[in-house]
Amino acid sequence: MTTMLIRSADWPAAQPIEQSRVIAGAPETSTLVLHHNTRAEIGLWKASPGEFTTVRQGCTELITIDAGRGRLVHDNGQAIELQPNTVVVLEDGWTGRWIVEESIVKSYAIIFTDS
Repeated sequence: MTTMLIRSADWPAAQPIEQSRVIAGAPETSTLVLHHNTRAEIGLWKASPGEFTTVRQGCTELITIDAGRGRLVHDNGQAIELQPNTVVVLEDGWTGRWIVEESIVKSYAIIFTDS
């Protein structure tokens, strides 16, 4: 078992979302990878307010929202409200957008399906 105390100094500097993906605002993200191998990645992710597209291709992602508020909206219009303790599975091929209203922190586990 591994236990970690995550401090703000441990997070990489936030980076802007690629402009072609931004729908509204000027969202930035930071990813703190805790484990990675050819089959999976586990970590923490932060996103500042804004709206941007996302695609899950070649992987399935389990997300738990630790802080913040917003929505994940599938391209088919289905919306998932995000708040602390919300758990979401984004299956391989999922496409949609993040709408971040209050800075979000998520814990995630990605299982790569193309490995």
